[in-house]
Amino acid sequence: MKKQIFTVAVGDPKELISLLACRLSISPDASQRLHQQGSVWIDGKRASSGQRAVSLGQRVTVFWPDMQPVLPSPRVVYEDRALIVVDKPAGLPCQPGRQGGPSLLSVLRGPLWLPHRLDAETSGLTMLARSADCCAKLSAQLSAGQITRRYLASVVGIAPERGRISLRIGKARGTAAPKMRTYPERASEGDAAETLFVRCATMQTEHGASSLLVVELQTGRTHQVRVHLAGIGHPLVGDTLYGGPSATRLGLHAAFLSLRQPGRDEQLTLSAPLPVEVWPDSSLELPSMDAAI
Repeated sequence: MKKQIFTVAVGDPKELISLLACRLSISPDASQRLHQQGSVWIDGKRASSGQRAVSLGQRVTVFWPDMQPVLPSPRVVYEDRALIVVDKPAGLPCQPGRQGGPSLLSVLRGPLWLPHRLDAETSGLTMLARSADCCAKLSAQLSAGQITRRYLASVVGIAPERGRISLRIGKARGTAAPKMRTYPERASEGDAAETLFVRCATMQTEHGASSLLVVELQTGRTHQVRVHLAGIGHPLVGDTLYGGPSATRLGLHAAFLSLRQPGRDEQLTLSAPLPVEVWPDSSLELPSMDAAI
């Protein structure tokens, strides 16, 4: 990642895209792309998507991303006037990081709001709202437990046939990477968290025995699936942050989603196929959303 800093001078264009094109010697399209990807900061704050003008003396910081691998485009699974649901590829963050770069928000035509987020390394169903009002309604459904989210998780070892994990989750102190840790259910540290799972397949892989789990979140803590499964001794394949073996990608896919459509009061149930990188047995028959956990 390369960083370039300059101050808006007297002779500079006062329109942001023109300024970037002039100072960086790039095309207006490339300037627009850097802006959309969140790579432009002005006076220490990220330039908003609606920002068009700059002023004399403002300090502009631009992050030039390294060459990024070409990722599949998000596949639209459902859309209407209020809501769009996509099957997000692994490796694509939902929103720009501090230094910008491609994200779900930058590659889809907006404006769009995120009522929830998946980790960049996780693939699968992601909701985006077309208005702030719709986003608030979806967030309220999530808080009230009215949206069912189920994941398919490839984990190390032979997991129990089914289980309920109620370990509390809090931030792990003294680590360089953003990391969470578990605490006993009755501890005062961390936040209450609950995860349900059912084992639906096992197989021998290069990492030894692995299990494929259907996982349902009852709460929405940071890294909940990852830290909970690691907490019971079955870390995700590819999740080196929580003790899993290295792999081509994280073994986690948001496969099932059920919610009430904002404004319609109709139940919407969606699914996304399991990537072969998560579980190589393509003949596996997956449970339906109606299957009990």
